[in-house]
Amino acid sequence: MRRAMICVSVMLALLQFWPMVFGQHGEAAATTTAAAEMPKPIPAVATVQVIPIPAKASAPGSVAPKSCYKQYQAVFETCRKGDQICRIKAADQWDLCEATGFWPN
Repeated sequence: MRRAMICVSVMLALLQFWPMVFGQHGEAAATTTAAAEMPKPIPAVATVQVIPIPAKASAPGSVAPKSCYKQYQAVFETCRKGDQICRIKAADQWDLCEATGFWPN
């Protein structure tokens, strides 16, 4: 097994160093390939103006939504003691709520 690993290592080294040692010679070939590999300019993209949308003011009688963590606690407390699936689902819902701002139904 040791000899096989040594053989594979030598073959990989040859594969990597072969182009460097026995590759193209001369400056003319290097400049020709370098010019061909130059990236093409990308045309300018039209800029988009971002207009912020004002947040809706909450009505005086409306109840503020519960935080994601409080909703997670409420769902987690409803899970049975050994029910790992329920607890993982509650954690996933908490993660989605933190990411989107809304508790998934």
